[in-house]
Amino acid sequence: MSVTDEPVVTPDGVNVKAVRRELRLSQSQLARMIGCSIRAVQSVEQGWRHASPALEKAILLLLMAHRHAGLPQNVRCWERTHCPPERRDNCITYRTGQGHLCWFLSGTLCTHELQQWEEKRRVCFECPVLKTLLDGDPAATAPD
Repeated sequence: MSVTDEPVVTPDGVNVKAVRRELRLSQSQLARMIGCSIRAVQSVEQGWRHASPALEKAILLLLMAHRHAGLPQNVRCWERTHCPPERRDNCITYRTGQGHLCWFLSGTLCTHELQQWEEKRRVCFECPVLKTLLDGDPAATAPD
């Protein structure tokens, strides 16, 4: 749960306002940090439109960096999810050694097929790897 007790991840996606408040940023500061317009942040927070996949992923990455004072390099999603070797060996996350960015990268095989963010985000939001990374507890990022 975020510092403001608002959920960061909802059934509809990332709660941009909750993340922005936890980071103690204005809408314009957040927009500059993630490289989008202030109007994009405002319209998502007001519910006028949904966050784009790029905006959602940038917000989550920024939140994780904030909560962990840098990305936890020791997270290996393939170990946490007990990914079988025949799937793992063909997955971009394993091949690049970026187990902490499995949710961020396109071309992962968590669902046994290649998926883009729009298709895989619900799976990622339920995944123990992303949940642990969003938790903010550095001790929780150690492999099982």
